[in-house]
Amino acid sequence: MTAPAEPFKISIVIPNWNGRKLLEQFMPSVVGQNYPSFEVVILDNASSDESVKFLEEQYPQVRIVRNDRNDGTAEGSNVGARAARGEYLFFISNDMWLEPNVLTLMVRHLETDPQVGICTLKMRRITADGQRLMMLDSVGGIIDVFGFGYPRGINEEDHGQWDTPAEIGFSFGGALMIRRALYEKLGGYDPAFFTLTDDIDLSWRVRLLGYKVMAEPGAVLYHRVSATLNTPAFKRAYRRFLSERNNTRMLLKNYQWMNLLWVFPGHLLLLLAEGLFFLAAGQWALAGAGPRAMMWNLRMGRDTLRKRREIQGLRTVGDGVLLKLRWRHIGKLWMLWEIWKRRKHPDVKSFFGKG
Repeated sequence: MTAPAEPFKISIVIPNWNGRKLLEQFMPSVVGQNYPSFEVVILDNASSDESVKFLEEQYPQVRIVRNDRNDGTAEGSNVGARAARGEYLFFISNDMWLEPNVLTLMVRHLETDPQVGICTLKMRRITADGQRLMMLDSVGGIIDVFGFGYPRGINEEDHGQWDTPAEIGFSFGGALMIRRALYEKLGGYDPAFFTLTDDIDLSWRVRLLGYKVMAEPGAVLYHRVSATLNTPAFKRAYRRFLSERNNTRMLLKNYQWMNLLWVFPGHLLLLLAEGLFFLAAGQWALAGAGPRAMMWNLRMGRDTLRKRREIQGLRTVGDGVLLKLRWRHIGKLWMLWEIWKRRKHPDVKSFFGKG
């Protein structure tokens, strides 16, 4: 990574919270990109594990922005982006191993097609000890009408079946490249989200302005799945609370009124069905996450309406353009059915007691 003669073309922005071990493992692939003009900005969310000291000693070429609190991935990314200097912003997680040509392949879509607002890539899995697998984590995502996001190709062995570049519903925030000017016009990530669903929301708002979200499967990284979220600080019930509250706010902000009038009652029914499902499984904390999410949204109602006015004032296309790319399943019902079918599997049987 050398200093360019002109302003940086790409800024890689990485939110970090107590991720020193992850940075040790994955930073070599980040600074080793073969693109000629990029910078790396690490937004440190008040880590207590000497992440900053490690970066200062091992990667002096990396710009470090110190936050005095943990703003999560949403506002944390915004803080990092404000310090970045690139024409394109590439947000990645701190648990990604990138192949050397990732930046080159992704920026090509943004450079050659002015209607591409966001570009993402193919994610495969990587183990804790660094073994790179051919199992897919995602090739972008699809969304149902209720805002439920699902990864394309997840858990499939990669045989090239997703290798055609395609327009998609959304990009996961762990690997999202966006035009800086578009990002700033939209106001970046919604800071109220903290984490989860913030990437779907940003992708949705990009598409409301008439831009496409593209997946470039030739660009590949390896993802250590949820290395931060699968910690004691982010228990399963808390993750569900964040997901449900953010999903609700997203629907209220982004749909036109005529569609919100039928989508939102369906969303509430799905929340009720999901809560009853968890109650039947004896998962009281998970069952309570939905009501907590609704109470949060009631408290945030005025702010949500303010954001809604901003978003609807910017939009250039109707919901019909977006609904054409919607996933035809009802994601929550599909997910609950899959959990029920696999209730005796070791990975999910905790939902159903010892049986």
